[in-house]
Amino acid sequence: MTEANVNLNASRVTAVIVCYSVPIPFMLLFTGLRLFVKLRPSSRNPMALDDYMIIGATVLHIDRTMHQWSGLRPPYGFGRHKAALPEQELETFMLGDYVFSHFYNFAIASTKLAILALYYRIFSTKLFQRIIIGTAVFIFLWIAAMEIGLGLQCVPVAKAWDPNVKGDCLNLVAFSYFTNITNLVTDIWVFLLPVPIILRLHIDRKRKLELAGIFTIGLLTCAISIARLTVVVSQGSTDFTWTGVPLGILSVYEPLGGILCANLPFLYKHATSVLKKVVSSFGPVQTEGMLPETGVRRPQYLLWKRKQDLSMQSESEWSRLQRDTDKNTSTTMSEVRSAHAADGGHEIEESRSMIQDPRGSEP
Repeated sequence: MTEANVNLNASRVTAVIVCYSVPIPFMLLFTGLRLFVKLRPSSRNPMALDDYMIIGATVLHIDRTMHQWSGLRPPYGFGRHKAALPEQELETFMLGDYVFSHFYNFAIASTKLAILALYYRIFSTKLFQRIIIGTAVFIFLWIAAMEIGLGLQCVPVAKAWDPNVKGDCLNLVAFSYFTNITNLVTDIWVFLLPVPIILRLHIDRKRKLELAGIFTIGLLTCAISIARLTVVVSQGSTDFTWTGVPLGILSVYEPLGGILCANLPFLYKHATSVLKKVVSSFGPVQTEGMLPETGVRRPQYLLWKRKQDLSMQSESEWSRLQRDTDKNTSTTMSEVRSAHAADGGHEIEESRSMIQDPRGSEP
């Protein structure tokens, strides 16, 4: 469709506003819950480097999202056709796009570095830690190359936002493909990095799969990176204020996936614990390997049954002693306690305490 045939009144502004607003509360929620887990009084784990790094990454993501939306929103042109914009508004849009493209690179790089810092802290294998350091160095070199490329995409620099300035610029489509492909490769590498270590842990298969799933869920972020590759061509469009909307929206949700992946290892255990409590509040649940209405595993059933019977006998014996005391006023309370002890009162009281948690001891 040529500029002469476009509907100049068409607008994607509503989609821009909604899609740019949604990730912000989720970023705050994920990182906020992580801080709650780390800072609550019962926590035994103090704040570490990766915690501070993910806080910085979250702040950077939110700041970028808010400023990009406020800097490119109407009246600056994002979501409208280029032909409908005055020259001054178009120049303001291009300046904002130049500035916020740097924010994007720092945002995704900071999240990856926060995840690597977490790996370094929880996996103590020397070889693995060297690999983490090497990966972090590569990401630092990557962000440096991206910043130099973006910063000097045009010579003179002002031509990046002022088309009236004479000069030369990089092929933005080719540069964007290079940026996105290298970003996708590093995403896959970072999210798969701990899997070999997890699979060698001396734990059962179910637990291994759970841990591997937690650390590799970030691969879903790679799907967003792949989707971005399909719309990078919009960088070469003459109507970039309109065709660039899908690319801009995907650029907001990609860091959100990284934030979720970085925080999930801290939230998973507590989320499942809360879920189990909620489910148990609705009553006993029949589960595999457990007896109905008890929640007691089969190897412990006989012990549980014996304790239950002993408890019932204990209560009956205690009631009999109380009735005898009421009928015979000459019997003192000390005699009752003596009789109770002689009949196994100590064992009864011990059994009563044990029956409160039939799963707390082994047969």
